[in-house]
Amino acid sequence: MWPKLWASVALAAGSLLLLAPAAHAEDPVDLRGAYVLDTVGAIAGDEEGVRAAIDSLYERSRIQLFVVYVDTFTGAADGDWATQTALRNGLGSSDMLLAIAIQDRNFEISVADDFTLNDAQLSRVESDSLIPLLRDDRWAEAVIASADGYAAEATGVVGPFTPKGSNMPVDDSAPAATIPVLPIVGGVVVIGAGVFIFSRMRRRRSAGVGSSVTGQLSQSELDRRAASLLVQLDDSLKTSEQELGFAVAQFGDEATTDFSAALASARVKVAEAFRLRQKLDDSEPDSDDEKREWTTKIIDLCEAADAELDAQADAFDELRALEKDAPRAVEQLRAGMPAARERLDSARVALTRLESAYSLAATQQVHDNIDQATKLLEFATATIQDAQRAIDAGTLSEAAVAIRSAQASLDQIGQLSAAIDTLAENLAEANTALEAALADTRGDIAAAKALPLDAVSSGMETQIAAAEAALDSTDATDPIASLPALAKANGELEQVFTRVRDGQQQVEKARGMLDATLAATRAQLASANDFIATRRGGIGDTARTRASEADRHLAQATALAVTDPVAALAEAQRASELAGSALQYARADVSNFQVQQRGYGGNSYAGSDGADLGGIVSDWLFGGGGGGGGGWSGGGSGSRSSNRSSSSRTSRSSSFGGSSRSSSRGSSGRSSRGGRF
Repeated sequence: MWPKLWASVALAAGSLLLLAPAAHAEDPVDLRGAYVLDTVGAIAGDEEGVRAAIDSLYERSRIQLFVVYVDTFTGAADGDWATQTALRNGLGSSDMLLAIAIQDRNFEISVADDFTLNDAQLSRVESDSLIPLLRDDRWAEAVIASADGYAAEATGVVGPFTPKGSNMPVDDSAPAATIPVLPIVGGVVVIGAGVFIFSRMRRRRSAGVGSSVTGQLSQSELDRRAASLLVQLDDSLKTSEQELGFAVAQFGDEATTDFSAALASARVKVAEAFRLRQKLDDSEPDSDDEKREWTTKIIDLCEAADAELDAQADAFDELRALEKDAPRAVEQLRAGMPAARERLDSARVALTRLESAYSLAATQQVHDNIDQATKLLEFATATIQDAQRAIDAGTLSEAAVAIRSAQASLDQIGQLSAAIDTLAENLAEANTALEAALADTRGDIAAAKALPLDAVSSGMETQIAAAEAALDSTDATDPIASLPALAKANGELEQVFTRVRDGQQQVEKARGMLDATLAATRAQLASANDFIATRRGGIGDTARTRASEADRHLAQATALAVTDPVAALAEAQRASELAGSALQYARADVSNFQVQQRGYGGNSYAGSDGADLGGIVSDWLFGGGGGGGGGWSGGGSGSRSSNRSSSSRTSRSSSFGGSSRSSSRGSSGRSSRGGRF
């Protein structure tokens, strides 16, 4: 399948949150296509964070996480609730189910035997993320942290995943960015004048930047100060970068080495400040201490960057003193004008070619670039003439302002022309990606339609229809705008297709195993029943209960064999386990009875008060003694006693405290594990 730029985990609407007013037990549940089922309102208000974590886990590792919140686990053997739910919902080899019992303070996890993560990796996530947060009743955060932990274990990469292509424009409803002529021209004049007094302006502004006492400010005051400094420093960096480029062009690299180093250092600090600001803005909850720490760090970084730029103010002034080179600068500008005109002509041809191949909506952002660049070229020509007149008049400061304005104009002409080339490259890449997406989507639709129609594939028609609609609405003349919708529909179809395909494969596998399993289970149960029937005088209730339950599950398996082979196989396997357990308990009871009777020196049997044929046969088989009393006794007392074997099986799913944990594997192809918190 084609790698998705924006793969989306499809969450069934209306199934995410099912509120329950009171605590109640819960049998293995039907998820009804949902990835999160909350029957107790545990994550009310936090659904978006859990959805984002599940989506991120799938994007990073292709692991599909299903989460269930209930009060208690009922209707399944200990440690088997999650696996029974997973089997009921047809979860595949890349799916994992995390079930949390709020009232019981217990959790279970079900994964396939060939799951991506091994027991050690799952245990690390449980001990590092899941159990500590569950202990604090942080139900949503426990899932969010665990999802991130599973992704890190699967990929070896710690941190949130950013899908490829996430920086591609997708909102074609936003107005196209244009560059108004008057603000640019006015801006050039301001830039030109600002060069001459740049260092003085920075000193006056920075005098108030580094004097804050953040420890005395409230969080809201810190937030406002950090936001203001980020904007100021970002603007200062852009201005300084442009000024440095002008200075290097006019005076050379050697004269501006220190300023370049200071600018690079300030750029790193501001980038780190923006990274911290993003952490404050993301969906991950932050404590009050973290908010204050990160906001204070942003302020410190901005002030340090500002101080580095100020430290070079004097050196910048020295560069301004080189205005005596104004005549040479004017000559350089004149020499560069032919190249600027040639660059503009090439850009005009490129824009014409671009607009003939793509729609106006696709090229709107550069539609006016040629007009803007033409006016800037005219402005540069005029300011060069102004600079020469100022030089002739001996007013070098005015000449410097005019020279800087002309330089800025030519620089913006280059940017406007380069924007056309960049858009052409982006559209070409998007067009190639769109063609691949179209082919992949058509293939996915064909593959989905080729799957057999059965109960597993029902409901896939919605995703097929959505993918077909996305194909029909694709506009090849605007590939950047068309690609996201197609990628989303394709991703949703692929997800459902994979689940349906895996489900059908699971059904076929179950159907192939079912007949043999049923036959073996019938034989196993018959053996257990025969053993109990012929020795019932010495066999207690546990073995009989197991045999009765085995018979019930076997009947259920037989009833489901045609309509639901997967569930039928699970029932048959459970019946087999119970039949085997019944025989083990029966053997243990008989063995214990033999030891008891030998210890008493033989058995007594009399009349029909407490014994039957099984007792008579057992008495004969085990070497019982003469009559007397009213039943089995240790010496004919007329009473019957039986000491049960100490070999009774203990089954648990473990508990949240972390002190008791378990992991069990069954013949269903899935393994379960759990713990208490």
